[in-house]
Amino acid sequence: MKLSLQSFVFLTSSLGLSTINFAFTLPAQAGVKCEAGNMIYYPNGSLLTCILEQNITVQVSSSLSGTSNFPCRGKSYISFNEKGQFHTCELADDIQIKTGNSVEICPAEYRIYVSTSDDGNKSVICRQY
Repeated sequence: MKLSLQSFVFLTSSLGLSTINFAFTLPAQAGVKCEAGNMIYYPNGSLLTCILEQNITVQVSSSLSGTSNFPCRGKSYISFNEKGQFHTCELADDIQIKTGNSVEICPAEYRIYVSTSDDGNKSVICRQY
């Protein structure tokens, strides 16, 4: 069976798009590597908290606030809400939090708390332990 160049390009592109779509539809916990033996789960089976095995970057998107990246420190706790959405971690690097026209620097080793309301508003709070 011979494939034309156009068919090959279409097939290759389609497979690539399927792979990209699959990678972005996995639950957040699938990308979280926790140290063995310290995972705590909600009664519904979703991950509540664990100690991260290594530094990771958590990406949070909301319809109104756009996308934010949070660099979470390995060997510290990360937690999620019952719906599996990211809630808190200790920062591995400084980040900027923009609220309206103001910008706050949240330093590394501070804890970041993130929540997204049902209407898409994202709240980000920075606190020292």
